[in-house]
Amino acid sequence: MSGTKLLIVDDETDLASLLVKRLSRKGYEAHTVGTAEDALALLKQHFFDIAIYDIRLPKMDGISLLKETKIVAPETEIVMLTGHGTIETAIEAMKLGAFDYLTKPYNLSELELTIKKAEENKRLKIKNDNMKNIIKQQNQFMIIGKSPIFKEVIDLTRRIADSEVPVLIEGESGTGKELFAKALHYWSSRSEEPFVAVNSGALPEQLLESELFGHVRGAFTGANQDKKGLVEAADGGTLFLDELGEMPLALQVKLLRFLELGEFRRVGDVRERKVKVRVVAATNRNMEKEVEEGNFREDLFYRLNVVKLTIPPLRKRKEDIPSLIDYFIKQKKSPEKVLSEDALAALQHYDFPGNVRELNHLIERGMLLSSGGRIEAADLLLPRQKAMDGQMKEVELCTLEKLEKEHIARVLNRLSWNKTKTAEILGISVRNLYRKIEQYGLKES
Repeated sequence: MSGTKLLIVDDETDLASLLVKRLSRKGYEAHTVGTAEDALALLKQHFFDIAIYDIRLPKMDGISLLKETKIVAPETEIVMLTGHGTIETAIEAMKLGAFDYLTKPYNLSELELTIKKAEENKRLKIKNDNMKNIIKQQNQFMIIGKSPIFKEVIDLTRRIADSEVPVLIEGESGTGKELFAKALHYWSSRSEEPFVAVNSGALPEQLLESELFGHVRGAFTGANQDKKGLVEAADGGTLFLDELGEMPLALQVKLLRFLELGEFRRVGDVRERKVKVRVVAATNRNMEKEVEEGNFREDLFYRLNVVKLTIPPLRKRKEDIPSLIDYFIKQKKSPEKVLSEDALAALQHYDFPGNVRELNHLIERGMLLSSGGRIEAADLLLPRQKAMDGQMKEVELCTLEKLEKEHIARVLNRLSWNKTKTAEILGISVRNLYRKIEQYGLKES
């Protein structure tokens, strides 16, 4: 069955009804109206894949309807029917964006063939729209690690890659959750389809909904044209929801509906759209705790938590550090650089609160600061892991709130109030960091 939605606009009601019956038997969802005005009203309420317009209609003609359709439903492919106009009229329709035209009287088989071509053209357009994104996906990614605890996660990832069920990836900031999301995609049969990532903590709620589901022209100030959302861009492939715990509650409701039905609406639109994607979500939060505290919907959590991947922190797989170091050095295109034994020992004794991402930054820093071909321990500028005894005694008398406030202020000042880097070090989103700054009344000195 096709499932393609068709709109037939023709004031010859007997012919239109015949078309609807025949196309419905072929598996199409076909609808018909007799005027351009009724067609526009329907197009504003429902989404149609293909529209078939008679050029001669009462009041507004088919050419005017074509122009209006390109505004209210630009993704709809349009086939024009002409029995009265000249070839110049048909050419005008093609210039205005019609896919094709047929002259009356036409053969029904010919019309069906034209509809199939329009379906294929629509599919190709979607593919072309996603091509830039698909090309970006082809960049190779590497998952480095042979430690037993890490290999277990890799093996589980391979086993569930081809499934359609949602996957929840948990792990501390910097452990490589997006790499495993990509592995779930590229190790599956959908590897040639789009992999689309959405950062739930990077945008305000209003912009996040538009980014995720798209919007129609006029939905809000600045929405000058229709915009496809990332959900549509991921059709047939994988939608990766990063920083899931940062998603606002209001948007969680819409995400749950999408997961259950595969349907959604663009912001400002009343028409339902449908796509098929595999959803993978990632978080560095304890989601069970977030659910208990009312920050995350329980039904959405269980809908996403069908299969869970837990990525171990680097401190629990330190035997992988040498392999990771070799990979990062080669990535920096300076293979002549090597790590001294003292530097490697220092890294092996470090706990890596920022995990693999932090190791990458440390190696980058070491390569920058080292002279010659050896990276020494001093070149890494490893932060101290133990505070002075006097500082520890003072900390012991602090409330957790005060400790958090002082630590956030310390990191902000250390990084010259670079909020993006500060949020990365703290393992929270930039939006969450702004909330903390406001909560504690922190100010740049």
